[in-house]
Amino acid sequence: MRQVVFGWYPVVWEELLIWRRRFWLYFTVYMLSPLIFLLSFGYGAGQRFKLLMPGGLSYLEFLVPGVVALSIFNNGITSVTVRLFYNRLHFKSFEAYRLAPMAEAVLWLGYTLAGALRGLLSGSIVLALALLFVPNFRVSFAGLPWLVACAFAAGAFGVFLGLSLRSFDDQTLISEFIVVPMTFLCGTLIPLERLPGVLQHLVWLLPLTPATQVVRAGLIGNPVPWSAVALLTGWTLLFALLGLWRLRRDEE
Repeated sequence: MRQVVFGWYPVVWEELLIWRRRFWLYFTVYMLSPLIFLLSFGYGAGQRFKLLMPGGLSYLEFLVPGVVALSIFNNGITSVTVRLFYNRLHFKSFEAYRLAPMAEAVLWLGYTLAGALRGLLSGSIVLALALLFVPNFRVSFAGLPWLVACAFAAGAFGVFLGLSLRSFDDQTLISEFIVVPMTFLCGTLIPLERLPGVLQHLVWLLPLTPATQVVRAGLIGNPVPWSAVALLTGWTLLFALLGLWRLRRDEE
């Protein structure tokens, strides 16, 4: 029982040591992309969308929670994916964890929490920027737990992808076929209702779509759609099962 509760700590502690050395680099990187989205879409093209937003929101009020979810998901996925890739195939340090008396589920949890923490850091930076520079934007504290749920799903997805990579080319495939479509099609920058008919349904096959709906509703203080919560939970459980399967398969 003690191993289950505390066994993940070395993996997360390694992540915190990396943060200590490179915090300001991460802070700058995580601030740059969301700031570009807020400036280009929110203060640029956003003026044309102000009458199209559901629920009577201004475009900036619609955009900020979407960028928060996007930042959490993309950074949570990419950080743990890249870390696992290099630890497994380049530095070979991942084998040290495999040889340690650590259950597979505990190892999976450690890397998932590491990715989730990275996602939460980036999401917190976006929220801070929004509170400073977006007029009339207010955060409902009831929505903060949904950021954690979104970050955990992203970390679980990143672990599965990181364990599946076999070459540098695979990283490019993940970016082009997963990260880029999620960035622009999951309701983060424009409402799902404005997508072409069939695409409105297909984007629900991407995990960022329910995450965005949950985070947006929670942060602006609206009732959270439980259908989206159920779908996000299902995605998280699927990623957990796939990640554990990859760990066991690599061990055989």
